[in-house]
Amino acid sequence: MKSIQNEIRHSHLQLIIFTCVFIVANILVNTVASGRYHRLLQDYRQVNEVSVMNNGRKTSFKLYCKSREYVDLEKYYENCSRLNNGLSALSEKMRYDRQCKMMYRIVCQVVKHHQQLAQSYIQPAGLYSPGDMSSLDEVELEIERCLNQLVSQYLEYLNKSFEDHSRQLNMVNFLMNLVLVAGCMYTGFVNYRMNHVVLKFIGRITCAAKEITNKNFEVEDIEETAFEELNQVSGTFDQMKHTICNMITELNETYQMKERLAEAKIRELQMQMNPHFLFNTLSLVIRSIQLGEGDIAIQLVKSISKILRSSIEIKTAVIPLDDEIELLQAYLYIQKLHLKGRIRFRLDVRKSFRDVSFMIPPLTIQPLVENSIQHGLKDRTSGGKVEILVTEKPDYMEIVVADNGVGFPDKQEKKDSPERLPVPRTSIGLNNVRERLEFYYGKKDVLQIERAAGITRIILKLYKNEEKTTLAEKGGQKHVAADVGG
Repeated sequence: MKSIQNEIRHSHLQLIIFTCVFIVANILVNTVASGRYHRLLQDYRQVNEVSVMNNGRKTSFKLYCKSREYVDLEKYYENCSRLNNGLSALSEKMRYDRQCKMMYRIVCQVVKHHQQLAQSYIQPAGLYSPGDMSSLDEVELEIERCLNQLVSQYLEYLNKSFEDHSRQLNMVNFLMNLVLVAGCMYTGFVNYRMNHVVLKFIGRITCAAKEITNKNFEVEDIEETAFEELNQVSGTFDQMKHTICNMITELNETYQMKERLAEAKIRELQMQMNPHFLFNTLSLVIRSIQLGEGDIAIQLVKSISKILRSSIEIKTAVIPLDDEIELLQAYLYIQKLHLKGRIRFRLDVRKSFRDVSFMIPPLTIQPLVENSIQHGLKDRTSGGKVEILVTEKPDYMEIVVADNGVGFPDKQEKKDSPERLPVPRTSIGLNNVRERLEFYYGKKDVLQIERAAGITRIILKLYKNEEKTTLAEKGGQKHVAADVGG
């Protein structure tokens, strides 16, 4: 498994090596070329110096012929020695070109012949032997002509050498540039390949993220690449996706369990009809029949039938508010006859006309009224009052159940302003309603209890949630007020 960081480091190192090799090779090639160029120029200067040495020898010989002095003769011999040494130094340099080598030999022979011929004019002890100088002049001219040819030939050899060296230098530079370009192309290819892999990987990650955003958790895992860092990112991403899937599954299971629990609580409330309430209701029916109050008996049977039917037939999580109010009216009618005027009930419903009913969890209002009767007003012999007010607000439906019962004895009452009280733990009905509404709406302020001036008010907020209930456009205001008390 490769690492992107190592690959980038290697590519940079290779590029640096290629650049360094190119620079060092250029330095070496230019150094060698410069050295050879200077050597060739030095050789050319040495060839020209031979001509200068020959002119010095020629001049010193003429001076000696005129002065016949020993000093001039010593000067002549010295110049001859310098010329011979100069020609000997050229021996190694002339062997590289056949024409130069041939002309060099001719020059050496002519110079040697001139020196031998000139020696015949010089007698021992510095005496001069007169003779024909024309032959010496001819040999002198031949030396100059041969030296000029040697210089020209060597200059031609130098030009040819320079041309060959320039071609070789250009070829070397071309090859080095070619190697450098190849190195750069290789490094660029490596970088392009890494960039391509990274961009392709980012594209796959982006597509997978978009699918997850669209709640498509069935998208395939990111396939592995040749780089370790990218595989770590893809592995983390896939693990996060699987974790989210598992969490969603667990949340769905938890939500379903809570829904089943809420339904079970509703069933519990529906099935926990007080046997005394049922027995008393049936007793009222029998007494009404005995007293000849057939209409009352029929209404009692209808009311208790409606309540019993609701406890058996309601199997959904929500019911229309109107159905809940009908069940409440049946319950209040029966309680009115049970209590025989000890408690007065008032139901006030204020809501808009709607094509589709406002949906709420079942058995939401009746447990609150039952709590007021059983706990707040159980000791009242007269003057009890329970008021139920249903009012539509912009964002929720407000239901207020108020009674003038004893309230909560362990709480000190404030007469000036209402006091917000917690839901008592002993009130199973209120806690059931609160828990079901909190679960259904996902809010904590669905149930509040206030106590002021001897009045206990239980306030429900049933929110308008478009995902849970369908709301029609508002029309005129509907106001239903019913005095259910006896």
